[in-house]
Amino acid sequence: MKSDPIDSCVDNVLNELYRRFKDNDLLIVRHLDMEEGHPVASLAYLSAIVDEKSLNRELVGTLSDDLQHAKGRKDAFYAELMNRLGTAKLLPQMEEVVRFIVNAGIVLFVEGRIEAYGIVLPGYETRAVEEPKIEVNVRGPREGFTEELQKNLGMVYRRLKTPDLKSVPFHIGQQSQTKVTVLYLENRVDEAVLAEVKTRLNAVQLNVLIDSAQLEEWIQDSKYSPLPQIMNTERPDRVVAALNHGKTAILTDGTPNALIAPSSFIDFLHSSEDLYERFYFANFLRILRVITLFISLLGPSLYIALTTFHMEMIPTPLMLAFLSTKAGIPFPTFIEALIMEIAFEVLREASLRLPRVLGQSVSIVGALIIGETAVDSGIVSRPMVIVVAMTGIASFTIPQFSTAISLRMLRFPLMFVAASTGVFGLALGVFTILVHLCSLKTFGKHYIPLFDGKGWRNVLERYILFPIQHRNIQTSGTGRQDDEAR
Repeated sequence: MKSDPIDSCVDNVLNELYRRFKDNDLLIVRHLDMEEGHPVASLAYLSAIVDEKSLNRELVGTLSDDLQHAKGRKDAFYAELMNRLGTAKLLPQMEEVVRFIVNAGIVLFVEGRIEAYGIVLPGYETRAVEEPKIEVNVRGPREGFTEELQKNLGMVYRRLKTPDLKSVPFHIGQQSQTKVTVLYLENRVDEAVLAEVKTRLNAVQLNVLIDSAQLEEWIQDSKYSPLPQIMNTERPDRVVAALNHGKTAILTDGTPNALIAPSSFIDFLHSSEDLYERFYFANFLRILRVITLFISLLGPSLYIALTTFHMEMIPTPLMLAFLSTKAGIPFPTFIEALIMEIAFEVLREASLRLPRVLGQSVSIVGALIIGETAVDSGIVSRPMVIVVAMTGIASFTIPQFSTAISLRMLRFPLMFVAASTGVFGLALGVFTILVHLCSLKTFGKHYIPLFDGKGWRNVLERYILFPIQHRNIQTSGTGRQDDEAR
């Protein structure tokens, strides 16, 4: 956008503003004072994103009265205008004026002044703070991020009352000019990671930034990896915990999800609720999630490999049970598994897209009817239904949806490998995934943290939750009593 200085003539400034907002009937210009048919002081704003009731009550009447009382001494009035408005911002360029208006601001133009005054008032309605919909906890805070950046920043700052909490603003998107803020704790952040985050955000080239998912895809290290490399969360408490561990948080205006970088693979298996349970319960749940991760990834593949190539590895009574249920099934085990997995994924996707009132009932009834009908009609065997159901249930224990969907996607090539080469091929497939995990880096940090140069205890804390008195993130002697409480 071309940048021009503010003209001292209000008529000329308004003509330029009308030109830039051509064919936009949301632009409202209100004249506060007129002399000989020409505006002396005028306000400009977009009606859709400014609360006009608040504007009339708090600004228009007061300024109009003050202008009328200042007849003959307007120079003194204009000199004190910044103090009168309090939150006013000087805008010396037309580009700044336009940007301020589209960001729900109100601009005051004054005759004889070569700058405009930007005023911020309560704007359009936003969604109230609600309980997170995806990251549901039994114990812990009940508030989640909204689509308004300032509210989200406030929820973080209320939890970290320290000047060490820093925020770096960005405007991303050539047309959208979306506000993005990077948060970090100055005394804990890795300076190399912080510099890399800033560099990558400055390199983002988008015309319109709608959601933080676009940023996530742009700034991640490996763009073709199926695994998520940057955690997203809708919980302010999780952001605060990440900041306390030296990570950075990226908040985007218009989206209720914050990005946390860098994130390791083990972080995606941890729930924010782990911090609110006693350490032995939390560690038990973490071990359980690791087990269900392997079930979700390898359940159907291992069943296919054993029943197709390695029947001798199955105990004889169990093998006889499998053979009896397999009798009369027209498809090989791999096709059975493929049919059931696709049906399960279709039901899961349908339950997400249907209205909430119908989604749960359709998914449960659909699964029962399809599974029972498929068995009765002789299309699939009962053990296969059990394996696929256990695999699907296990995937729901993964706290991060992006990780769960990656495991669901990797499950299909592993099934094909197991059907082709048995356990040997399945082992090669798992080994390939492990090599890929170990080769990944996120903002210069290893995706699978084994050694970080800070000692074995620091690495172990990434996997195991120690008692709160023995965690490295604790700082002794920080408790104090407020003066008011004393």
